[in-house]
Amino acid sequence: MSLETLVPATPSWEECVDLLARLPGLPADSRIEALERLVRNPSPGIREQALRIGASVLPDGRLADYLRADADAVLRNAGAEIFRLRGGRSLPMVVSLLRDSDPDVVLQAVLILDRLRDPRALESLHGVLAHSDANVQQETILAIGRLGDARSIPHLLPYLEADTWVQMAAVQALGDLRAPEAVPHLAPLLADPILAGLAAEALARIGGFAAATTLARAWLAGELMDVEDETAVGLLAHVLEGLPDGGRSLREHQEMIDALVPRLEEETPELRSAAARCLLGLGPSPWDTQALESFSSALSSASGLPAALATRGDLIGKLFEFPGEARVWGLLLGARYPAQMPLAGLQSVVRDAAGEKDLLAPLARVLDKVQMPGLGATLLDLYLSLAPEQRELLDPVLVHHGLELRTALHGRPEVDPVERLVLMLLTGRPVEEVYAQLVELPDAKRPVAVSRLMDEEALVRRIPWRDWLAADPQAFAPLAAEAAARFGLRELLPSLRELALRMPSAPLLRTLGDLEDGEAVPLLLDLAARRSDLLLVALESLGKIGGAAARAGLRAAAGPGATIPEARVAFRALAACAVPEDAGLFLDAASHSDWYVRLAAIDALARFERRVALAALTRLAADPVAAVAHRALTALEA
Repeated sequence: MSLETLVPATPSWEECVDLLARLPGLPADSRIEALERLVRNPSPGIREQALRIGASVLPDGRLADYLRADADAVLRNAGAEIFRLRGGRSLPMVVSLLRDSDPDVVLQAVLILDRLRDPRALESLHGVLAHSDANVQQETILAIGRLGDARSIPHLLPYLEADTWVQMAAVQALGDLRAPEAVPHLAPLLADPILAGLAAEALARIGGFAAATTLARAWLAGELMDVEDETAVGLLAHVLEGLPDGGRSLREHQEMIDALVPRLEEETPELRSAAARCLLGLGPSPWDTQALESFSSALSSASGLPAALATRGDLIGKLFEFPGEARVWGLLLGARYPAQMPLAGLQSVVRDAAGEKDLLAPLARVLDKVQMPGLGATLLDLYLSLAPEQRELLDPVLVHHGLELRTALHGRPEVDPVERLVLMLLTGRPVEEVYAQLVELPDAKRPVAVSRLMDEEALVRRIPWRDWLAADPQAFAPLAAEAAARFGLRELLPSLRELALRMPSAPLLRTLGDLEDGEAVPLLLDLAARRSDLLLVALESLGKIGGAAARAGLRAAAGPGATIPEARVAFRALAACAVPEDAGLFLDAASHSDWYVRLAAIDALARFERRVALAALTRLAADPVAAVAHRALTALEA
């Protein structure tokens, strides 16, 4: 039977899904024809699955024929993608195509090897450099550059004297190789009106002392042909920032400073910023303040410490005098050079940090590295002025500065008792001492204090939970649930079940599930039936507990009458505890109208025997929802 009698000439999405499901059982020839039709489908799920199957079953010769299909761009693209999917296994065949008589096939092979980035292809690519087709030659040069092997430099140098397009590729490749040996060969091109810009960029990518010297001399001598000053100074800044000493050892050091200072007055912010970066990289000078002003005003935002400041620990105090992001840079620089941190400047930043929230994270990093007498009182003021969610950033800092803070705290009787307990714990006071003061707190303060001290397991385990739950169940029930779940306090389960019976809440039901309390299943089933507001959390907990009764309840909840939210949670919970007898339900769920239910079905089907799940997972791999298709593909590969 021919393929044309199996599917229409232009199959629909549903027919493609059906063809995918039947693919493993087709004869070899029909399977190949089917794949050739499936790769034409625009659905990403179908196409990706077809390409992956093709990578496993299509012979090399057939893929080579695809690359020769000049009139069929889809097949040609599919062949290239499958070779790339195969990775290193493709290498022998693709390398053999470099000798093909058709330049387009050779070009496709070079592009595939470029994507594979396999160093074993290097020698073969060297052999293609002399190809008669300029496009092949150009792409081969670029591919060699991206392989990053400096041994290719002698092979590329002759092409610096070839036609312009090939020359440009050679310059690009030498820059990609990032080898200092190429610097003297690129230097003469800085005077070329066409190649000067590319050569300067290549030198900047190579970096290092030789490249910095070459660029600096050419710029100072005005030899960078047709390269705008803004571009030239920006490339110089990039190279200087990569030098360990920022260019301080350059012979042209002072000459560069003299040439850069006037650029700080330029109208173009990019040129001012580039000149400032160069000056800052060149080391301490009388122009530091002006350079910082130009740099910070031109740079609207920066992620982390700018490279121009990376070696300038001497500027920490000066940066603290600037507003805005410059102070953050000062802190990041202080984290690198804590010995150069000025106390007065740091105290000023600590005082201002409550009102400038961007300072908190870098400030915490610095304070975790420095130890300065006299900082305790300022740090305590900052901590107490912050909102509770912001204080967590400073918790490690308080541990680091424990002695200073304990001294400051001793002289501050007005500090709230709850805050005092938290600070005692963070600054290293023994758990026994903190617990003794906790039990002395007024009843109304205890729940607040416990919630703030919940991270300290040794303290939490000391608390008389049953007594405090009996005294104030409303306040302590959610706290006891959190403590039991976090630290596995299974001894609290009888109390938590009793509370869930009298005053059920989501935290209580969630904890019963987290602790896999089998005795809570009847209670959870009852609440799921009676309390619509607790239905979803009860279903989640049943899935965590598992067992025959829980699964029966979840199957009922996932039935035809379930709303979409109920079905989603019920199927997800049942997938977590499913057994082989649930396979039928999940095979049906693989065709559910809701994508999230289909996603849950994949998780369950992936755990069943392959013969049970294969057809459904194959169909789901072509699902129109990308998340479902990807999850199914992953399950099939596993």
